[in-house]
Amino acid sequence: MTSIKQQKNWLRSRVVKISAIHFAFVFAYIGQIIIYDAWKLITPEVVLERWLIAAMLLIVNTAVWYLARSKETTTGVYKGLAFALITADILMASTNVYIQRGMASRAVALYAIPIIVSAALLSRVALLSTAVLCIAAYTTTAVAYFVLNFNEGYKVELYGEVITYCIYFLLLASLLWAVVRHPKQ
Repeated sequence: MTSIKQQKNWLRSRVVKISAIHFAFVFAYIGQIIIYDAWKLITPEVVLERWLIAAMLLIVNTAVWYLARSKETTTGVYKGLAFALITADILMASTNVYIQRGMASRAVALYAIPIIVSAALLSRVALLSTAVLCIAAYTTTAVAYFVLNFNEGYKVELYGEVITYCIYFLLLASLLWAVVRHPKQ
């Protein structure tokens, strides 16, 4: 019984810390929006899109943080909260990749965040599932941008980028699993 309680408390603590770190992430993202807008590096439409992304992530993160601070829930609830944050991170990364020109976007690095967050669950299945979700989201986003803006690259370049980043996502998940797994697993 105590091991279940310890696991719940440990998971609760992790989710609360991850959501607290996410506040810094969202505020850094907002800072970038303000700087890019002040210097007129992005169009007003992109500014609006990024503010909507920041608001969505802030709302989800605040809800996760608030609910994770409750001590009366189960381990499953904390895992669900972590996956809610992972899903929001994947949506945020995908939207940024799309508005930053698909395969040419530097925002692909944002997919590392949900993969790292899933490592906190200490589950190989969670890590690989998150990596696969990132692969699906990135592939869909990059291909959608390419199809809708067909003059911005070559098909071979698109598929080369997609395959390369998909391998990177799986490598990151594998490396994190090697770092966080318990020696007896």
